[in-house]
Amino acid sequence: MIRRFALAALLVLSASALFAQDRAPSALFEATQCLVTGKYEWIDPGDQKVLQLAYHIDKKTFSGAHYLYVIVFNNSKRDSGKVFDIRLKEHHTYSIENNAKFVIAPDRSITFPEPPLGGNWAQNQMTATVHQILKHHKWYEAEVKQLQRPAPKLNCETVVEDVVSPTPKK
Repeated sequence: MIRRFALAALLVLSASALFAQDRAPSALFEATQCLVTGKYEWIDPGDQKVLQLAYHIDKKTFSGAHYLYVIVFNNSKRDSGKVFDIRLKEHHTYSIENNAKFVIAPDRSITFPEPPLGGNWAQNQMTATVHQILKHHKWYEAEVKQLQRPAPKLNCETVVEDVVSPTPKK
């Protein structure tokens, strides 16, 4: 009886540890909250209950500024989605600076049906980042219900509202 209880407790602890590993890190979660609940509707979760996410933090490309590249996959096959270039600022402030829809071909090449702003340099940067994220095979899930909760300390900005027109919130 004691062995069965110990085994059951071990299984529960193992399962909770596995779940904890798949929770989105706070910066990824907050940035995704901006994409879902910010002034603009960068991501429309529709009837999805969970978003499939991946990310990469870049501290080297832009003179020490911290950028978070966020991928929101369209499906669990992870063969298409949107990639966002988000600048991390102080005090839970996230500035969405670029975005693009992408598709991954069977040969692992990446195409952009809607290319990012900034021409070839930006597209090459996003392509390299998507490849790097895919290479690490680290995916996260975030419940849409959790993402849609108000976050008073969160500040969402964009520098591209004059150039790109995501859907304004209703």
